[in-house]
Amino acid sequence: MKKLIAMALALAMLLGTASVALADDPRNITIGLWWDIYYDSNDTSWEDSPSATGKDTEIMRFENVKNIEDTYGVTYEFQNLTYAGVQDSVNNSILAGEPDCDVYMVELGWGVPAVMNGLATDLRDVLDPNDPLLTHEDTVLNYVSLEGGNVYLLTVNGAEDQVAATMPLAFNLQMIQEANLEDPRDLVEKGEWTWDKFREYCRVLTKDNDGDGVTDVYGYGAWIGDCLPYWYMSNGTTMASTPKENLSSVEMGETLTFLQDLWLTDKSAYPLPEENGWDICRWLYRDKKVAFTTTAAWIMANYDDYNWDGKAESTLDFDMVFVDYPVGPHGNAETNSTKIAAGSFYFIPAGIEDPKLVYDVFRAYQNWYHDDTELRDDPEELEWWYTTTSDKLDLQEWNFEHMKKMGEKTVVDFVNVVINDLPLLQFLNGEYTTAQLQEEYKQIVQDALDNIFN
Repeated sequence: MKKLIAMALALAMLLGTASVALADDPRNITIGLWWDIYYDSNDTSWEDSPSATGKDTEIMRFENVKNIEDTYGVTYEFQNLTYAGVQDSVNNSILAGEPDCDVYMVELGWGVPAVMNGLATDLRDVLDPNDPLLTHEDTVLNYVSLEGGNVYLLTVNGAEDQVAATMPLAFNLQMIQEANLEDPRDLVEKGEWTWDKFREYCRVLTKDNDGDGVTDVYGYGAWIGDCLPYWYMSNGTTMASTPKENLSSVEMGETLTFLQDLWLTDKSAYPLPEENGWDICRWLYRDKKVAFTTTAAWIMANYDDYNWDGKAESTLDFDMVFVDYPVGPHGNAETNSTKIAAGSFYFIPAGIEDPKLVYDVFRAYQNWYHDDTELRDDPEELEWWYTTTSDKLDLQEWNFEHMKKMGEKTVVDFVNVVINDLPLLQFLNGEYTTAQLQEEYKQIVQDALDNIFN
């Protein structure tokens, strides 16, 4: 590892921009966010980070500060404004023509309205048209595609960023084997993993084990707010990605009917609780009450069911395997989106001095690994997502690679802005037909999009 780092640093020195002397009063590039990030020009040692353990990569991140200062003749600083403080600064200081910060961390729900209302710099006006960012060839940064092709919101590339916020379909491997069903991963490879096949599996896996007339195991179980987006993406669509609502579309109608069939017609999906449903449904797999579920690494990690780190063994006595969502009638396994953009995004506000310099400094901060993506994505750097427990390593690597694949097909969808306004629990209980739900609630979705896109 040390040899690899030394080579990376040497290469960076050879290929890097010529150093610029740090002026007596250098410009301080500020990044506004809502938690503490290390390292910046205020840090004097790698030990300034409370979580630092002295790993080579931590030292590289710290030494990158000096590299940026020498290369661009600036200092840079992270400013923890708090979550509400970032929003206030974005909405007030930029609008007043005097941005508090040179870069802002934002979330999509309020970041998109900000940029769509002219508060951000369109990087097409700053960068060369052939810049790798604009051609989606940059290994360090990418951007969120918005209506009109504007380039405002930056995302950070890397394996960890790809796997974060994914919610894969998972199955209990032993339940599949005991039912003498073919492994769903093999069906994916053969192009036979479809909604119809999934319904068939769920019916077979739904069982009354003790013969008391009460179902003990359901084929599928998940909180509808978690799983709905993944099911309609598997049918090649989104709900709220453009200024025009898509709740009323044919593809969305097919998705809603499919889910109602699982819960209401087949009765092969775990009945949704009226209270604390999100909490109850996320843990059904632990008690072997469901064969399939929609989950996430962060959900399973709560009880050490996912990220074994050598300090604790998994408490499960069965294997949870991540797999593709089956393909719907309008879906395409090759082109379906599989992750909704979530987490943190960045933009350079309108009205700041020399936005190109700001962009270069911000990119250099993110590129602490000096373009060595193997170093950036080394499993040692992804301990949260990988296991070092040997008997689970193969499965963990499979699940990690699956989440990474999902993250490569990310789409912007503002479904979270409207999903709580939809009577999904009542719908799955049969109080609405698909047509009724679409007709009665399409305007609610449209009103929310009007607010976002103005």
